[in-house]
Amino acid sequence: MSDSLHDSSMPTSRIGREQGFGLLEAMLSSTILAIALLGLAAMTTLSFTRNSDGNEMMVATNFATELVERMQFNRRNLVNGYNGINLTSANPALCAQNALTQPVARGDCLQWQTRLFASGLAGVTANVAVAAVGPVGLNQNNIGVTVVWTGSSQNTIAGGSANWVAGTKRVTVNTMIAPE
Repeated sequence: MSDSLHDSSMPTSRIGREQGFGLLEAMLSSTILAIALLGLAAMTTLSFTRNSDGNEMMVATNFATELVERMQFNRRNLVNGYNGINLTSANPALCAQNALTQPVARGDCLQWQTRLFASGLAGVTANVAVAAVGPVGLNQNNIGVTVVWTGSSQNTIAGGSANWVAGTKRVTVNTMIAPE
């Protein structure tokens, strides 16, 4: 009696003939893996760029809010002591407050300037604007502190081209301060 499992007249199925991966399957899986790894590398680069942007933004915001806090402490001398501060370098002469009539504001400006230019932000500049608002009797002042720097992450495309250049970044803190 003949065994039907070993009958040579039965056609063998394709699954039974395959014995493993062929060269074509191996090349296809390698290509898919390479594309996935390239995408992962691009995402990692983007992550590092955004992390750098976030760090710079945090430093600049902290500097702007620090000066606002100093101004709140010396709120009686806002217009005469802080209005028009324009720091473009670490030159102490840019803090033009009179040391006799505005000693706190001058000290605030000098300390803030020293810390700002030692922060590592490339091309950093800062300015302060104080404007009286509201009814005259309330002595309310609108404060604007702006910090501008050149970002290190080079994530701004110039003119819509594919050339990557360092971008200008800006943080502005606006608040209202009234004397006690």
